[in-house]
Amino acid sequence: MKKRLKGFTLIELLIVIAIILILIAIALPNFLEAQIRAKITKARGDLRTVGIAMDSYFLDFRMYPPDHDPSELGINSRGLFQLTSPIEYITELPEDVFNSGSSGINSNSSETRWFEMASTGFAPVVSRLQTPQIDAFAVFSRGPDVADDFAANDQWPYDGEGAPCPTRIGYLNYSPTNGTKSRGDIIQAGGQVNAGFYCIDHWKVVSGQRPK
Repeated sequence: MKKRLKGFTLIELLIVIAIILILIAIALPNFLEAQIRAKITKARGDLRTVGIAMDSYFLDFRMYPPDHDPSELGINSRGLFQLTSPIEYITELPEDVFNSGSSGINSNSSETRWFEMASTGFAPVVSRLQTPQIDAFAVFSRGPDVADDFAANDQWPYDGEGAPCPTRIGYLNYSPTNGTKSRGDIIQAGGQVNAGFYCIDHWKVVSGQRPK
């Protein structure tokens, strides 16, 4: 008499596969959420580091470096590089972990991966002839939605009813309370950005009540 070989039946295999798929469906979203939260923590840490370097630069030059837009090629849109040369306020510029490197006309360059920075400061050559009305900056990470939510917001930092900006549009802050992947940029602002009730229109022109 032949012994019956022991093994799984087709039904049992299908049940096991179904259980594995259910466990993956439960675990995968949590894993992806953890990845996003880790990137947010890194972006905030890197922004704080850049903010400290910006303040160190200000102590020497009495103004912040000019704007930095990763999507532009012009030398006047590369203000963050003044933090690394000729004086090294920061060893190396950190990359924005939420920037895919696909922004703007310079999409094939690794430079598109840096943070964006808006500033009231001027380039060294211009600074000999002009001084800012106020001293303020804001460094931006694109945030989990990977969109440049600051691009169309030329007035900052205030928004809301009664703000001096004509359109009352300020920068859009990321908040995890709206969901891990919610809209908005992760922002490190500094200088007089929170002093007074004013609007920085198109980076340099200040309206409203200046800080005293």
